[in-house]
Amino acid sequence: MNPMAPKAAMTSSGEPGGRRRSGRRVPATLALVYFVAGMLWIGITEAVLWLDPTRQDHVLGLQTLNGIAFVSITALVLYVLLRHWQRRDEAVMAALLESRREVERANATLEHNVAERTRMLEAANRELEAFVYAVSHDLRAPLRSLSGFSQILQESAADQLDERSLHYLKRITEASRRMSALIDDLLSLSRISRTELTPRSIDFSKLFLEAAAVVRERYPGHAVEFSVQPGMQVYGDARLLRIAVENLLDNAWKYTGSTAEPRVQVGIEDTPLGPAYFVRDNGAGFDATYADKLFAPFQRLHPDAQFPGTGIGLVTVQRILARHEGRIWADAAPGRGATFWFTIGEMPAAASGAAMREESTVQAGSSQDAS
Repeated sequence: MNPMAPKAAMTSSGEPGGRRRSGRRVPATLALVYFVAGMLWIGITEAVLWLDPTRQDHVLGLQTLNGIAFVSITALVLYVLLRHWQRRDEAVMAALLESRREVERANATLEHNVAERTRMLEAANRELEAFVYAVSHDLRAPLRSLSGFSQILQESAADQLDERSLHYLKRITEASRRMSALIDDLLSLSRISRTELTPRSIDFSKLFLEAAAVVRERYPGHAVEFSVQPGMQVYGDARLLRIAVENLLDNAWKYTGSTAEPRVQVGIEDTPLGPAYFVRDNGAGFDATYADKLFAPFQRLHPDAQFPGTGIGLVTVQRILARHEGRIWADAAPGRGATFWFTIGEMPAAASGAAMREESTVQAGSSQDAS
């Protein structure tokens, strides 16, 4: 069998090669139709003129030759122009086809890269889960033993140890507690990144009030004047946003510890980036030049002896807000307090309508109870 036969069959059966050859015949066909029509017109005109008795044969013959020459030349020019336009169109079509093939190749490469990156991401997630398991089990056990035995020594052998030894034991216990708190925060941060969101309409003002009540219990000797703008509504995962809110308020409570009249204010206001929620305090503040460091793990702008912490709280807040298509930024001055602004993705129209109906129902119920 001739190996070129399939290609020839494919070309003659309407594939691009066959269409290209048949398309090339179009200019010649049009020029031929024009030439034949011109010749017919010349022939009909000459036949009519032959019926005129006053005709001049040499003039009629000359006019016929001129007509034939004109039709022949114009037919040739028409063919040349049509072929020129056809070649230009074929070049454009070839460029378009090549572009389409390049796009298809790029899409295939992109799909392969996406599949490869997805596989790598899944592997990284599995490694992260294994690390979380190791942290939660393998590292916690020796840490508990270290803390427990040092505590036993402090309680049972205090009279047998000198002051320096007791100081060392106390430092071991405190370091163990800080390490345990850091592990807890890292585990929480890991779970936040993998938790599936359950979004719904949330009374944000109420959420802040509930979180503030919890934070107050952590600082029983620290009376803070707290105010929340009423009527704030958001759409998101209530559990995760509660964690973010508690971290922001805990931060404000902590850094107003040495303020004479501590105040924490929560609300919403216009910013250069649009409407944003804010948590503002009149505490220790910080140098705004280093504000970006606040949202990096383990980065702190105050010594641990002055304001204890793990450096994970604001990172957790940023991660939660990012999952809600929002962002957070801060501004402050040393000794003049700090303000944390943040945004949350817009509430869908359906959820917004449901929230308004729910609020109207609550207000109507409150009015009936009051009457």
